[in-house]
Amino acid sequence: MQAPSYSSDSLLSEPLGDSSAASYIAPSDMAVAENRSFSRPTSEGSGAVIALPLVTRAAAGQSAERARRLRMALLAARILGDVMLLVIASLAAYWLRFELELGGSTGTAASNLTLPAFGLYYLLTYVATTILWFQTRGLYALPRGASWLAHMRVISGAALTSMSLLVLGTLLFSATLPSRLLLLFLWLCTIAIFAIERFLYRELRVKIWQRGINIRRVLVVGAGMAGQRIMKDIVERTSLGYELIGYVADSDHEHGTFNWKVPINSRLGGRLRRLGDLKDAQGIICRREWPLHEVVVALPATHHAQILSIVDSCRECGIEFRLVPDLFEMRFNEVRIDALNGVPLIGVKDVALRGFNLLVKRLLDLALAVGMLAIVAVPMLIIAIVVRISSPGPILFRQQRVGKGGRIFTCYKFRSMYQDAEKRLEELRHLNEADGPIFKMKDDPRITPVGKALRRTSLDELPQIFNILKGEMSWVGPRPPMPAEVARYDEWHRKRLDVTPGLTGLWQVSGRSNLSFDEMVKLDLYYAESWSLSLDLTVILRTLPVLMKREGAY
Repeated sequence: MQAPSYSSDSLLSEPLGDSSAASYIAPSDMAVAENRSFSRPTSEGSGAVIALPLVTRAAAGQSAERARRLRMALLAARILGDVMLLVIASLAAYWLRFELELGGSTGTAASNLTLPAFGLYYLLTYVATTILWFQTRGLYALPRGASWLAHMRVISGAALTSMSLLVLGTLLFSATLPSRLLLLFLWLCTIAIFAIERFLYRELRVKIWQRGINIRRVLVVGAGMAGQRIMKDIVERTSLGYELIGYVADSDHEHGTFNWKVPINSRLGGRLRRLGDLKDAQGIICRREWPLHEVVVALPATHHAQILSIVDSCRECGIEFRLVPDLFEMRFNEVRIDALNGVPLIGVKDVALRGFNLLVKRLLDLALAVGMLAIVAVPMLIIAIVVRISSPGPILFRQQRVGKGGRIFTCYKFRSMYQDAEKRLEELRHLNEADGPIFKMKDDPRITPVGKALRRTSLDELPQIFNILKGEMSWVGPRPPMPAEVARYDEWHRKRLDVTPGLTGLWQVSGRSNLSFDEMVKLDLYYAESWSLSLDLTVILRTLPVLMKREGAY
């Protein structure tokens, strides 16, 4: 199965069939009915039409039932697989403790706990309670794009809870525990086995999706900022397992265009397909021409009646739907929702990095910086020598950057460009591949051969550890901008200067150079308003595989 092609070259309407066909003309009324259909012109342009039957309610019900049975079968298969993994983890823990006697001699404990007794009392209880906690904590309801860390948080927490219940039950019904190390080994074996299994499962699933197998076909209704961002993610991130069949939106009928603000960089080429206007959405959703799995409705609240009508159509045709909240346009991460006697009240969040939180973050930065400096001191010395002998110029590149509160500081990097790089910037400005005030160029001629290698691995940023020690930067935070970039900021962009810039951040683990500037700023604002210690640790852990894959680094 070959995925369709898209690009940002043309975001106008495209015929539904062959490229030589006339543009699709949809009727105004396409409600789902038992014996109704709708038509479009043939490619000959003779005015003849082809009837395209809609999905009847009976067929929709059968389709929904088949989908439900398939989901139940897949869920049963996943649970059975997890049961087998838990059994393997339990037997591995028993073997480590009682057969290898890892951790010391078991004494009489080995004779008191034979393998049949272990299997009957401990193994069955542990497996049953862990599977129950997997289901209760939503392991089997995680979205398709959930990270490896999201899976492991649920698994480790469920295994620890089951272990606690096992200990409590043993104390209630038995005078002594057979071996405390057995319980520790049981938890560690569970974490290790599931960590490997989830990693391999995710990698295999992504490979399958990238080949166009078992992907979910999506229709987006609405082409505002929210809809454009949804389409960008679907088109650019094939690892999510979605395929965009097209979108439905009203165009400027005089010019046939949209105010398209989100650049879409596709590796495939081609065009995004506009399948019709909003009034045609119901009929498009229920057509039999393609297997449609999901509809994403990204319309503002002013389209209330149309949203309800589209939702009803999805339900009648057995198609899943998702609604993008209208609060997206006001940056949903800034919103705080309270209630007064049942009446919802919407406010704006304050920056989370203040007071005690700021102290905790600073202590974490210092501890990690000191530890990392001890590890990378020798590699940094080697890199410095290579940079010095590979091309004329200083070892370190010093550049003025804007920090927290608009304060200027000197940012350190290993030099990755030739000495005249700053002078040549203006002559290359027209080749900028990024939007907004920042400059990005994939094949920048100013970068030295050694510099390319350093940038691909992000080793050129190691000297910024000294900026972290000085308090000018943090491990996690917004990208530190240059003064010239800040001068071109819109007013809302300046909110990213409310927090200390970082060596890595949400922008780093969400696309790096593949993100637009506005997307980068929104991620920075989300980080500032949603900071937590666990978020910092998660970003740091997610940075490691991104660096190894070298995604978006140039």
